Amino acid sequence: MLYFLFCLLHIVLCAVLVFFILIQSNKGMGLGGAFGAMGGENVFGTSGGMNLLIKITISVAIVFALSSILLTVFPPPGGAKGIFDEEAKRASSASVADLVEQS
Repeated sequence: MLYFLFCLLHIVLCAVLVFFILIQSNKGMGLGGAFGAMGGENVFGTSGGMNLLIKITISVAIVFALSSILLTVFPPPGGAKGIFDEEAKRASSASVADLVEQS
């Protein structure tokens, strides 16, 4: 149950990260124009708001990266095995003769 809640958190972080990346104005207009920014204006006011937006984006990106790593390290419940487990099982059960024949 905890694993699935962590997966849900990861998906929410993904959506939040995409939102914060798209809302930032770049050299072009970006998605900021969809929220009422005209021309050179920023969505959150002056350049001070943009610095806050960049800090939020970096923070969400770091948490997203950490949750990606943690989801990779911890196996899902129910004894499900990943692709690496199957390859290790096949390699350990193969005899030396089988390995020589494959090469």
